[in-house]
Amino acid sequence: MVFRNYKIRDHLTTLVRRIVQIISFLLINYIILELIFSINLVGIEGFLKVLPVLNSPRNLLSEGTGIVEMIFYSMATGVIPFFLIGVLLLILLFTNRFFCGWICPIGSIQDLCTAIPIKKKSMKAKTHKTLLNVKYVIIIILIILIVPLGVSKVTNYAFWVDFYAQLGLFAQKPVGFFSLSEYIFVFFPTMAMKIYQSGGLEPLFSDFVGFIIFIIYLIIIILSARYPRFYCRYICPFAAISSAVTDYSFLKLSRNPVKCVGRSDCGECERVCPKQIRILDEPFEFFTGRGECNLCLKCKEECPYDAINLKFGT
Repeated sequence: MVFRNYKIRDHLTTLVRRIVQIISFLLINYIILELIFSINLVGIEGFLKVLPVLNSPRNLLSEGTGIVEMIFYSMATGVIPFFLIGVLLLILLFTNRFFCGWICPIGSIQDLCTAIPIKKKSMKAKTHKTLLNVKYVIIIILIILIVPLGVSKVTNYAFWVDFYAQLGLFAQKPVGFFSLSEYIFVFFPTMAMKIYQSGGLEPLFSDFVGFIIFIIYLIIIILSARYPRFYCRYICPFAAISSAVTDYSFLKLSRNPVKCVGRSDCGECERVCPKQIRILDEPFEFFTGRGECNLCLKCKEECPYDAINLKFGT
């Protein structure tokens, strides 16, 4: 009875989040369900076409794509997707980064890596602060290359054709090279099939760029077992865009200044935060960790003083 109460009552939020993550993962990758149960779920395809999460459009288990992937791909083809940009902004303003913490399949995979029973570590403060900028550099690179590419199709079609050809695969899948979804659901299965068909590891070493990509993302997955949400923190393009907007979101977490006893007497919220956010350095009115908070609500769940609240409004 004690064990059951501990799991259900004390960790109810985490339990609910895990259930939501599993259901979301299966719905987004609904072809898994079709293969297992021999059913046709094409009816839900329309609801999953464009998703406010990271999801490669080449994912063989899903007919949907991530909204950031779709935005940059559209820009590369000369179409500025104002509607999708507006939808993304509205989602972030009304839900903050809820989709990152509860729905995103790549976030769920990272949480699964974190569940591996090895000692977890916190990144050194200076290193953590530096690495947080990596995802913004990635977004800046995408904007610098893809926006002029799209504009050139309207202003100088011949230049666009040449520019598009020069960028090669980068123009065809702008977010793909920075996407853990691309690696897990596209690159790795394709490489595994080539290795199986050849009967050796030659396909892995025959393409130098592919080999480097394989090693980099393998390291990222390994690091995700040691440092929770490693990819989400430092590399994810969707996270970069979300982080820049969510300070203005209506949905936030706040601390009760009467109940919160501070870091010296408690600090439990910071110890359990998977994103290493310095919650107690932020205002009582609301905190987002400069846009890094995924709203996993672990801090709220573990706070012994019930000092953290979810609030909606300005």
